[in-house]
Amino acid sequence: MYNPYNFEANTLERLLNSFKEYLYSEKISKGSARSYLSDIRHFFGWLSLFLQANRQQITNQEPVTLLEQVNEKVLEAYQKYQVDNHVPIKTINRRFSSLRRLGSFLSLNTFDTLSNISEEEKPFPEDQYHLEKFRLQLWKNKASKSTIKNYLNDVKQFIEWQEKQ
Repeated sequence: MYNPYNFEANTLERLLNSFKEYLYSEKISKGSARSYLSDIRHFFGWLSLFLQANRQQITNQEPVTLLEQVNEKVLEAYQKYQVDNHVPIKTINRRFSSLRRLGSFLSLNTFDTLSNISEEEKPFPEDQYHLEKFRLQLWKNKASKSTIKNYLNDVKQFIEWQEKQ
């Protein structure tokens, strides 16, 4: 079955072949190079779908054109997408490493802000626990901003504690 996140296009494959040669020149093992290339394909597939879903007009799906659309907000969405889909932290960090290496190869500083995450830094899955609904209910009941903030923090801490038990 075709995976839509493994974006494949001739120009992307040319870029990836050049990137692979760069990795080999950097004495990267074949297995690591294969992982880097897979991660980059995954990112381009996700990026293409993300831009379409956010109604950004993409007239040209050349890799360089797609990379011009990448900013901190897009990278945050990519991280959130992975966390929300329960991608293991090690896989997320490997993908980030692959993107930073690609940025280095292309002399782009786009991915410089992309830093690895730890289990403790993993964003809290608020929609999984319906905290937005809880926040709205508190607001409808005329709770103050500080009360809403404190209640939400207390609930998050309780859930995190409960999950560790």
